[in-house]
Amino acid sequence: MKIKWFQNSKIRQMILSQLIVMSFYSYSQDIPNKSTNEDPHWSDLIVMSSRYMGPNALPVPDIRTGKINSHWELTTGFDYQFFKYDKTVDFFAKMNIPLVKNIVSLEFYGVVVEYFKMDTILKQERNTFDYEWKNYAFGDLNFATIIQLLKDHDKLPDISLRLNCRTASGTNLRAARYTDMPGYFFDLSFGKKIELKEKVIKNINIYSMLGFYVWQTNSIKHRQNDAFLYGIGTDISFNKIELSNSFGGYIGYIGNGDKPMVYRIHVMYKTKNIYYKIGWQAGINDVLYNSFTLSLVFNFDKKK
Repeated sequence: MKIKWFQNSKIRQMILSQLIVMSFYSYSQDIPNKSTNEDPHWSDLIVMSSRYMGPNALPVPDIRTGKINSHWELTTGFDYQFFKYDKTVDFFAKMNIPLVKNIVSLEFYGVVVEYFKMDTILKQERNTFDYEWKNYAFGDLNFATIIQLLKDHDKLPDISLRLNCRTASGTNLRAARYTDMPGYFFDLSFGKKIELKEKVIKNINIYSMLGFYVWQTNSIKHRQNDAFLYGIGTDISFNKIELSNSFGGYIGYIGNGDKPMVYRIHVMYKTKNIYYKIGWQAGINDVLYNSFTLSLVFNFDKKK
């Protein structure tokens, strides 16, 4: 069944509005004045890349499956992110709101607060100006519009489009936890579900994602970093359990630790209206942290 979303004027206006907002955030903040006759500002010394900032500053986005979420859902949980010189615990939340059933949904998400303990060695490497070895920060708010372009076709995969804006609401740039600058990304995801007749495994969903990731920097030479976004994954569904594996990252063009790559695995146990989720993320390239996640997903539609 092909979704003729482009024939709906309201949806066209929504997409145009999202693109305008993304452009606005991309150029909404001034670049500090860097005169050759003046000493650089302390913020100029912090490298705006995943390698040299906190684990939630420029994370690899979730790898989407080609289908939008058509349910009212609230996800809350905790991450424990760690490596030798930094231990971070954060509380995050995400809200999914279906705007047009099975066609358009809206997501709001981000880290509400994080607490971290950072070693002096790492503080020196990242040129931070936070004199506290342990502190906290508030995260960036993200909002995204997801549109179903193609769904349930006999031969072609499911296809969805995501337009995501990241606001500059994150705090504690002095400790290199968040960039204090906006960014955006958009991507297309493709997925195909294979139904199985076995009693144990219900279906397998294979998916991939391609996109473009942009964020502002503090460099006068490179005012923003542009990156190619990618990802692949599989979901295996049992009766009440779902096992997901995904691999993804993005490739920035500056080359300053801006090529993060991660592997993720999570298991979700589904009840009528609450899903229990446990996950693990391994940093492979330009991601120093490994992460352990516990979360709850509240499905409000199924309460009915």
